[in-house]
Amino acid sequence: MKITDPNIIHKPATALFNILDKQIKQISFIGKGEGSVVYRIETLEKAYCLKTALFPERTKKILNEAKIRQDFIDKGLTFVPSPIFTDQKFFKNGAVIYDYIEGTPTIFDSKDTLSQLARYLAEIHKLDFKIIPNGIDQIWNNYFFLEKTIKSIQLRYAHLLNKTINQAFTNVLNEHKPQITKNIDLFPFGISSILHGDVGSNCITDTEGKLWLIDWENSEYGDIVEEVCFFVMNNDIEENLQDFFYQEYQRHFEPSNKLNLKKMGEFYMKTVPIFNICWGIDQLHKNLIYKIEPERKLKDIMGSARNWYLFFSESTSSMIVQGVKEMTAKLSKDL
Repeated sequence: MKITDPNIIHKPATALFNILDKQIKQISFIGKGEGSVVYRIETLEKAYCLKTALFPERTKKILNEAKIRQDFIDKGLTFVPSPIFTDQKFFKNGAVIYDYIEGTPTIFDSKDTLSQLARYLAEIHKLDFKIIPNGIDQIWNNYFFLEKTIKSIQLRYAHLLNKTINQAFTNVLNEHKPQITKNIDLFPFGISSILHGDVGSNCITDTEGKLWLIDWENSEYGDIVEEVCFFVMNNDIEENLQDFFYQEYQRHFEPSNKLNLKKMGEFYMKTVPIFNICWGIDQLHKNLIYKIEPERKLKDIMGSARNWYLFFSESTSSMIVQGVKEMTAKLSKDL
């Protein structure tokens, strides 16, 4: 039975909602993340969202997200769906019940939606920010974290990688490093704060046009420029709307006014497809162990590989694509 089949959770969900004195009318699949799956639970009174981990290693993160959301709500944020109940009794990998937001995934193709999100991010970043006097330190931290991540993936998953992928990793780091050195003046200072951690596509527009931010699993303290620019890249925002979004964000978060977010963001955007390859391989390893759609993850990794063409040389980009093809061919024999 696939995780997209609501029947897979019918028994534990029924037992859990009985504890809450609520009768389930219908269960439907909403979506799947890297290590979790989300369902809509309709009761006689209202609908709820149930999120559960796909494997034990993800349990702590699932349960911790409920605490993170509640903390932001307690701080006054009004665009975070509330946690209702956490469970480890009926769902072996843990589960959380949230308020269900009736709406659709947000499409950021208008100034109205971009203005709302710019204000939301500003509200989050205002909560606990600090100025980093030497701004270049943050982009170097990003680079060194990338370098560390690649080395970790190479050590932990040597059985999945091949010479072509490893060489592509070496080449891409060698291309990126001198580009930072040549643009030190672009980073006069930096700003760190609390982040959502994965804005990407984790926005819902309700039936009244209000945006809600979901999936707070990766919330952390970090670089605000990285978060803002990650959103722009992941949503493929049109050029003219990019300028509007950055201006709106800076209007609501004045400490960032003197930063050239668009130019700075280019350096963060370059690292995203590299990180995505690394994180994809990490998830692929778990998917292979638990036999959870490894073919789907291989396609995701190939998509990340092709995104290298946007930022790096033809030779390096072709190399990572070839390396992923070799990895896919090898694993496909056993799938």
